[in-house]
Amino acid sequence: MQRKKKVKGGFLKYLEYALVRAVFFFLMLLPFRFRVWFMERLTLIMGAISGNIKDRVYGNISASFPDRKPHEVKAIVKENLKILARMTCEFYQEPRMKRDFIDKWIVQEPDADTHRALTRDGGILVLGHLGSWEWKGVSITRVTEKELYVFAKRQSNPWANAWIERIRGSQNIKLVYTDESPRVTFRLLKNKAIVAFISDQDAGKEGPFFPFLGRLASTFQGPALFARKTEAPVIFCYSYHDQQGRLHFKMEPFERPDLDPSVDPAEWDRHFTYQWVKRLEQKVMEHPGDYYWLHKRWRSRPENPEEVIRFWTEWEGRNGYPLSFPEGKEYLRT
Repeated sequence: MQRKKKVKGGFLKYLEYALVRAVFFFLMLLPFRFRVWFMERLTLIMGAISGNIKDRVYGNISASFPDRKPHEVKAIVKENLKILARMTCEFYQEPRMKRDFIDKWIVQEPDADTHRALTRDGGILVLGHLGSWEWKGVSITRVTEKELYVFAKRQSNPWANAWIERIRGSQNIKLVYTDESPRVTFRLLKNKAIVAFISDQDAGKEGPFFPFLGRLASTFQGPALFARKTEAPVIFCYSYHDQQGRLHFKMEPFERPDLDPSVDPAEWDRHFTYQWVKRLEQKVMEHPGDYYWLHKRWRSRPENPEEVIRFWTEWEGRNGYPLSFPEGKEYLRT
């Protein structure tokens, strides 16, 4: 199904891959709980030493929660770094995850039967980097007993890319690369496959900018395109960790906009994308420690942010949505 594309490697890339494999070979000798504990401490130390990590995570959280006091932001940063460490361990645990391990560490909400019913006819899964996106995939394939197809970018390191494919493939998670033809995804959805879009990534300067957590974020509209052109069910997914480290995984039906897509496809896509972005925003505000603040979600900037903010203020007012920029400005990182 997947189109193979050669990615140039080299000695340095192979050495990089080999070193990572060696490190995780020894880490995998440790019991899961102890491995998580060790990685959490190591990540906290790295976060304290690395100004880049600390500044990016702290800056993104403080900009997204301008009403939080500095000590509250620091508490979220600490929790977030520990969860990042846990998610690293979760990813490399995938090939070893059996039924009893999954039942112990993943809680399907409201229950597994609901997840199974929602995905009976396949569907478009819309999700962001909230909680463990890797273990959500494991839960889906085990509960539904179907393969899961996930949109992803190829890694620049070909050995690392192949390794990641093997890890995910061990749980029947297949990758659909962003450089593949859209026909691949249309064919999958026609055959009632489950296709996941982790779409809260920077879409570049040419991408459309949507309001997200008080700032303008360039956003991919792939889920909107496939939802508009197919009859596949659309399902919103999110997850978060509890105090015991268990992952709570929620799946909810997602309604398409009550608009005729043939009249104005761009406006239909705008409503669809806005609604899932805002739902993700709500869940991030409920579980801020679980969001992937380290990624460069707001890297791209519009050339005319004031004009974009005016557009969204008028658009939200016209369509009855709460204003994302009530003061007419963004809360930018300091």
